[in-house]
Amino acid sequence: MPRRATRIDDTPNRDVLDDIAFGLAKAAALKAAIELEIFTRIAEGHRTAPALARIGGTSERGTRLLLDALCFIGMLTKQRSEYGLAPTAEAFLVKGQPAYFGDALTGDLAWDARGQISKIVRTGKAILPAASSEAFEPLWSGVAASSLVDCQEQAGSANALWDKLGITAENAKGLRVLDVACGAGIASFALAQRHPSVRVTALDRPMVLTYTKQIAEAMGIASQVTLLAGDALNLDVRTGAFDLVFCGNITNYLSPEQNVGMFRKAYEALTQNGRIVVNAPMADEDRKGPGQVPMAGIEMLLFSPDGDIYTFAEYRGMLEAVGFSEVTSHKDDWGLVSARRIELPEPKSEK
Repeated sequence: MPRRATRIDDTPNRDVLDDIAFGLAKAAALKAAIELEIFTRIAEGHRTAPALARIGGTSERGTRLLLDALCFIGMLTKQRSEYGLAPTAEAFLVKGQPAYFGDALTGDLAWDARGQISKIVRTGKAILPAASSEAFEPLWSGVAASSLVDCQEQAGSANALWDKLGITAENAKGLRVLDVACGAGIASFALAQRHPSVRVTALDRPMVLTYTKQIAEAMGIASQVTLLAGDALNLDVRTGAFDLVFCGNITNYLSPEQNVGMFRKAYEALTQNGRIVVNAPMADEDRKGPGQVPMAGIEMLLFSPDGDIYTFAEYRGMLEAVGFSEVTSHKDDWGLVSARRIELPEPKSEK
């Protein structure tokens, strides 16, 4: 168990290891509760350890110990012998609720896969469905569904992204945006919410788009959004149909060759002087940061046999390979790159 606040520095400190192990114990309690449908049972009115043990077919002792641990990690409340749902659990962990995130979260907490990270590192082969495959669709759907609860709050962060890119009321007027592998779509929807003349085409797999539509409605911009069922690796859109192509958190799951293929399709989909924006974890050139970006590599290993946490230089190479110019890295703790389609006029032939 952790004994005091810790930090990573040059001094040997076993508390760092204890903190990591303690985080694993909290995750284990949460995973068990989701699998036993504890949060759903409490929402149904079963609020004591004996009642929950009886309906769930579990031991009363084990149930009580799990419930108390869930109180400690902030998922449950307790008054005398009765347990209640904390706001986060009520919003995201009750089956049947629109924003239910339990299935997607247990995917994130996949012990069997995480326990084999060493095997993945040895072989270079992912052991979970590829992030770009149909088999991964339920997990992306769960992520999109959970965004229903706090989409407006997330929109605030997305607006900061557009500010960094210099998108203003003037240059956003009539902007046509293609959001590739949109998921919840909140980044592009925030732009549409901010500028009513913006039109967004949200592209993703059909199961995901079910929730994307609900989020567009919740944000009040459904009339500005067109849903397009499709695949990021096989973009099928009209040439020159968009002013901006947005790729959020997808490029790190793809190989350089796959990214080049997707960027080439994006280039063709853009108008002259159109812009592509990539918002994905981007490593420093020495790959030591920034922030938590290196940990994104572990997540990528689970779901992608070919992806990587690319540096800006690598993104620039991929984008320039298909014709993009003005490739720019914008100051961001995660990763934000933009580039333009600028075609130089052909030189006039001498007569």
